[in-house]
Amino acid sequence: MRSFPRRILQPLLLLLALASFTMAPAAAESGGLREMLGLSPAAKPFLRADEAFIVAPERLADGGVQAHWTIASGYYLYRDQIEITLDGRDLVAAGQVSMPPGEPKDDPEFGRTEVFHESLTVRIAPPLEGARLVLGYQGCADGGVCYPPMVQTFELADLPRAEIETTPATTQASDPWSGWQDDPAKLARLLEIGGWWTNLITFYGLGLLLAFTPCNLPMIPIVSALVAGQPGKRSTRRAFALSLIYVLSVSLTYAAAGMLTALLGANLQASFQNPLVLWSFAGLFGLLGLAMFGLYELQMPSFIQSRIDMWVRRVRGGTLLGTVAMGLLSALIIGPCVAAPLVGALIYIGQSGDLWLGGTALFVLSLGMGTPLLLVGTSAGVLVPRAGVWMVYIQHLFGLMLLAVALWIVNRLVPPALALLLWGGWLIVVGVWLGALHPAKNPARRVGQGLALVVVVYGALLMSGGASGGDRFWLPLGHLRGGAATVVHVPFKPVKTVPDLERELDGARARGQAVMLDFYADWCVDCVIMARTTFSDPRVVESLQPVLTLQADVTANDETDRALMAHLGVIGPPTILFFDASGRELRNDRVVGLLKSEPFLRHLEQVWAPPGAGP
Repeated sequence: MRSFPRRILQPLLLLLALASFTMAPAAAESGGLREMLGLSPAAKPFLRADEAFIVAPERLADGGVQAHWTIASGYYLYRDQIEITLDGRDLVAAGQVSMPPGEPKDDPEFGRTEVFHESLTVRIAPPLEGARLVLGYQGCADGGVCYPPMVQTFELADLPRAEIETTPATTQASDPWSGWQDDPAKLARLLEIGGWWTNLITFYGLGLLLAFTPCNLPMIPIVSALVAGQPGKRSTRRAFALSLIYVLSVSLTYAAAGMLTALLGANLQASFQNPLVLWSFAGLFGLLGLAMFGLYELQMPSFIQSRIDMWVRRVRGGTLLGTVAMGLLSALIIGPCVAAPLVGALIYIGQSGDLWLGGTALFVLSLGMGTPLLLVGTSAGVLVPRAGVWMVYIQHLFGLMLLAVALWIVNRLVPPALALLLWGGWLIVVGVWLGALHPAKNPARRVGQGLALVVVVYGALLMSGGASGGDRFWLPLGHLRGGAATVVHVPFKPVKTVPDLERELDGARARGQAVMLDFYADWCVDCVIMARTTFSDPRVVESLQPVLTLQADVTANDETDRALMAHLGVIGPPTILFFDASGRELRNDRVVGLLKSEPFLRHLEQVWAPPGAGP
């Protein structure tokens, strides 16, 4: 065979050398010559976790901390897996962490989520009182492996000072104060960074808003009866003094009960929702109401009559001791439902141990709740006639109101149908007292008689509804309609223990299903209202169809109930928790307190909105 011509071989070798030189970088990035030739690429080694995600926290001039992650090319961090604690205190839940929104990603493991590429800067607002800062995070490689959750611990005192405070130019930090009015964690943050006067003014205003919630309305007839329901001389000064003593007693009890709840983890108010205790105090209010009608002239054993008479006289006569006792009982028995401002103060006390600031916030919150009571009591002492026949009618009116308070307490203890019967009987008594059966000759009084007859008729409807198994005050005979008219309701699945909850969360995680957990109690007025309105709204039922809806009934408030609430950091009902498809709780989306249908629907849209979506 003849040798290949040299003049042809040399140019070919030169071309091959030039091609290999110019294509070397591309070949290196894409797997080398094997990939260029269509062969299977060589496996590219993955970086170690500490190489793929490098975090460097620094102290800021204002006392806060700036944590910066450098993320290797082809890797990313999950936004919702970022956890930051200081001596065990969750700074993310406390609202101290400002984090930019991430890039939307459909992840096969976590579903729709947000991730960060290249870099991430998180700012932690002061004050930071503690020693050990722990940063937790989790990330993956694009098209490759996912790393287990990583944790790094730093001594706060040893962190270097930041020369430049970094804010990502392509993202805008989320506002940690958005929605603070309804977020207990952000209210706790307000106590931390706010001055004394700011805290007092804020919590007093929140108390004014809470004064008109259903849990506190039954206190109005109590303070009115204390001030204006007793015979004898009254004055504006005395009416104001009695009302103030009542409000201060309620406020001191709220503050003390709240501090004990935060420190010991036991809800003192919930402990008083024991059936024996509730029956006792319902009987007390019933006796006080009947005393307004002068019914204690009936003969009974002298030792019983003397004790009842002594107690009733003290309370009915508006004495200092009776007023203080009524304030203490009202705080513990009447209003055990929780609300976001109350929980915010409790979170702050539990995490910081600052009893003075937390207790003061609770006291001022209660003062705000009691301000309308102070106005009602003072005006009752001024506007109500001091003598004459009118005084008898006023006493009877307050007697009926106190009987309503007794029924309101009993309502938590008896079946709904029996409660409807009792309320129907009360309305019939009210209608008869208003003159429904008394002939009226004056045309003006005939109008009043007609209204009284309406009250009697509606009371009869309530009793009919209760006798036939109904349970709705505003629609007592609705259950008698045809089978086509069925009442919709969110289909809650009951859970009682921590293992029950874990089992349901595991099942939902396997199905890729989100979870909502509602804490309910029969003695919680706001819970009952949400059950009959919010969770019976067809729109709410439809919105929650894809979600596993669980309910923990903590009416008994036994050891198991308290263990479940302590496990989840729940102060008391009504509280609603949301979990994503991975079983992780969305702590910033908790609902605390009463929420009607419209705001609850808006909240659901926010909870299940795709990451990166606008508000």
